[in-house]
Amino acid sequence: MQIASLIVGIGAVALYLLCFQLKRAKAIIACRFLSSILYVLQYLLLFALVGAAMDASAAIANGIAYKKDTPFVKRWRVPIVILINSMIVVVGLLLYESPISLLPIIAAVLESTSNWMKNEKWLRIVSFISVPFWLVYNAICGAYAAVLGSALAMVSIISALVRYSGIDKSEAEDEKLPRLSN
Repeated sequence: MQIASLIVGIGAVALYLLCFQLKRAKAIIACRFLSSILYVLQYLLLFALVGAAMDASAAIANGIAYKKDTPFVKRWRVPIVILINSMIVVVGLLLYESPISLLPIIAAVLESTSNWMKNEKWLRIVSFISVPFWLVYNAICGAYAAVLGSALAMVSIISALVRYSGIDKSEAEDEKLPRLSN
């Protein structure tokens, strides 16, 4: 089971890292959906039920957030976000095993919330904040591919933030030059 979970975990990690390099929020959310499905399978193989439940909740949240531009979802946006995050918390608490169980709950709520942000920069920043919670949980439950993935996700998110920061190279070079005053 450990080897199977490692293989599935590597696939989940690869998709998770890829998603932050995508430019549009909708593409990021779609990629996170697929990554969440693989993470669910990995956690099930490790018998880490809280992690599996949180990623299953994340997959549902990602699926709904993918449709956030439809009229129905736009109209009911706030209640939908509250409902999804409440579902994540309730499911997580029902499966509570120890204080460590709170880590994926916090991470899943942060990731779910980030899906609803219109600005891709903020989507990445809030996602970045969630990663350390997953990193610690993954280390404790033996999801070693996910531990590596969490560390790499932080690097990927930072690189995407820099890459899509909107700073033109010529502007950045101009700012490095000293300005002469009149």
